[in-house]
Amino acid sequence: MGIPVSVGWSVVAAAGVAAFLLARSVLPATEEGLSLKIRVGLALIAVALFLGSILAHEFGHALTARRHGISTNSVKLWIFGGVAALSSSARSPRAEFQIALAGPATNAVLAVIFGGAAAVSSQIEFAPATFLLTGLAVVNAMLAITNLVPAAPLDGGRILTAIIWRRTGRPEWARLVSARCGILLSGAVLLFGLVELFRFDRLSGFYTLAIGLFLGFAARSDLNTAVIRGRLTSVQVGDVLTPYPAAIHDSLTLNQLLRMCPSTTANVSLPVQRWSHQTIGYLSTAVAHTFSDAERTWTTVGQLMTPPEMVPTAWTSEPLLDALERHGTAPGQLLGIDPKSGLVVGTATPDQFRHFLLPPGFWGGDSRRLAPSRLRAGTFQVPARLQRS
Repeated sequence: MGIPVSVGWSVVAAAGVAAFLLARSVLPATEEGLSLKIRVGLALIAVALFLGSILAHEFGHALTARRHGISTNSVKLWIFGGVAALSSSARSPRAEFQIALAGPATNAVLAVIFGGAAAVSSQIEFAPATFLLTGLAVVNAMLAITNLVPAAPLDGGRILTAIIWRRTGRPEWARLVSARCGILLSGAVLLFGLVELFRFDRLSGFYTLAIGLFLGFAARSDLNTAVIRGRLTSVQVGDVLTPYPAAIHDSLTLNQLLRMCPSTTANVSLPVQRWSHQTIGYLSTAVAHTFSDAERTWTTVGQLMTPPEMVPTAWTSEPLLDALERHGTAPGQLLGIDPKSGLVVGTATPDQFRHFLLPPGFWGGDSRRLAPSRLRAGTFQVPARLQRS
């Protein structure tokens, strides 16, 4: 289906251990006299069907996402299950809901299929097969139920996101609520792992603790993403621009540029002109600091400038998030285009919006006011002697 699938080494190790335990300890108890060859074969088939169930779960997400115009970059199986890396977020609460529900629904269908197969197997009185098929039905039912817990990063968290998104019209707020539920779930799982380990003296508590840590880190990552995306959505491109920055001549050397623009000045994007007043390119002042002192004596602005048609552009009225999703989170330069005139009215570099990308507090709030970078949009001015016409 054109979706790359990879399997982590942890899955191979866990599958080997599971097959060994099934063949050596579990299957002999279901029926006496089973040969080693039959036990190993049944154990390998059972493990393969279990991994296939997880893979089917992820492909449920991937194929449903494809119906909504979202591709899947890859599917990976690892020790905590599987991950379908979608190329973008859902564009509507309905898409979010359907994509999230597809995985647990796939496991529910598999639970019914394996349960029916176990019922048929019981009629032929082959206890090992009945036991394994029943186990696969139970495991798939558990996967469907646990994934519906309303907390990120579980599928139930995305379903919760879709419901809140539909009711409030605020997708990032919905994702923030889901991520906070995930942090609470992580704490509960960690607490249960400690009880399991110290109260009941079960080594499985270590695995429970690992699951709790994984849920916590994943929920925290979702929380950071939701808060940052929320900030960027509320800011327009025009809010972070340096409006009408003064032009520099293309014959300037980098040393001349740095003498006139101290190294303490934040990185800005400047238009480059020749004798006419026509802009022939744009230069990010950060480039000058990547050259040695000797190289800066003979390297000119004109040699390093980027042609206008090669610099990323964005409408001044569009959300900053949309622009960064098109051009990446740290474009070297960004031109702001006025929607009415179609002209460049300002430039930006990552220094002008980097403060919006700072991680929030533990619970998703900002413990301190988001301070902009040293360069405030619109305040930078190149000294007059750098300007030539």
